[in-house]
Amino acid sequence: MNDFTLTKYMYETVAGGYNNQLPISSVCNARCIFCSNNMNPFPIYREGFRPLEDIKKGMALLNPTPNTEIRLGDSLPGRISEGEALLHPDILKVLKIIRDKFPINLIQISTNGAVLTKSFIEELIPYKPLKFTISYHSDNPKYWRKIFNLGEDKYKIARNSFLHLWKERFVIVGAIVPLPHLVGYDDIENTIKTIGCFTKEVIVFAPGYSFLVLRALKKNMRVDYCQLSRFLIKMRKKYKMDLYFSTDPLMPLPFFPYEVMKHSFEAKFRNVLWLLSEAAYGKARKILEGWNNFVPNEHHAFMVKNNTYRGNIICSGLLMVQDYRKAIKKALAGFKKRRVNIGLIILPMNSFNRYGDDLRGENYSKLSEEFKIPIWLR
Repeated sequence: MNDFTLTKYMYETVAGGYNNQLPISSVCNARCIFCSNNMNPFPIYREGFRPLEDIKKGMALLNPTPNTEIRLGDSLPGRISEGEALLHPDILKVLKIIRDKFPINLIQISTNGAVLTKSFIEELIPYKPLKFTISYHSDNPKYWRKIFNLGEDKYKIARNSFLHLWKERFVIVGAIVPLPHLVGYDDIENTIKTIGCFTKEVIVFAPGYSFLVLRALKKNMRVDYCQLSRFLIKMRKKYKMDLYFSTDPLMPLPFFPYEVMKHSFEAKFRNVLWLLSEAAYGKARKILEGWNNFVPNEHHAFMVKNNTYRGNIICSGLLMVQDYRKAIKKALAGFKKRRVNIGLIILPMNSFNRYGDDLRGENYSKLSEEFKIPIWLR
């Protein structure tokens, strides 16, 4: 009889709707000081290496167009421990299976580069085109070792991997978590300059921490994001590089609510409450206010604090149902005093998987049942 149960890897891929993503490992060789695994306020799965048979099943979910990447090294946010795909004992078999089925698609692998020796890179040549997103947070060996908690030998491998990959014409992307309180902006610039010798594309991730962060680490992970944004503007122009900082506070917000606002009026909702993350609230509220004059109903913005993670976590992707519950109670009480009757609540879609569950497994439909108000995701 067939076993219809799904492994956690399969369930998370299906539930999350992660198109053309094939995670294969939650094993890592580093212990980064900002690693979310050590600061998560609820249990996450440490699934080890994904069995080859389950990887083959996961292949059935891949449906890339010719120009689409197959993302092998990305983690599934929040539920499964992040890992290094290149550590998988069957990594070459995995690449062959993918390449046999998808001979021309770019395979993307996120890595810290500490296993990318020259000899290993040569073994990867038959499976090109391959794209490596290399996390490289400092070019200074002292800081690199402190951030990754790895030895000098691993630093040398990671640093040299850029040159070896470049010589063999692999696609390279840099990834930096800037820690100015630890390394200083001069070191961050030098790291950007070093990466720029091999690629002009760098992804910048804000260092995040929850209330569980160790006090000794918290200082090192504090960042003035506006100062960082202005620094990156200078670096882009100086080194002619694409430094993509997705949570940049000075960057225009890609928020286009008009069609949803219009649809809510057509659905006969007079007052609509938009719950917004702390990161998006300021800009999104102004955009909503700007469009409010162009729809017949009224739209109200309310900021949701992340009481689950706390720390400096302010993005919508890590908000939980319990965070929205607290915000809704507070918002409705305020609107009741103003004699405003909220008929519809709109939540950010990226707080939930395709089943409507947050990262703790609680479904947003509970909020509608509790408050007797329809809820839309957008």
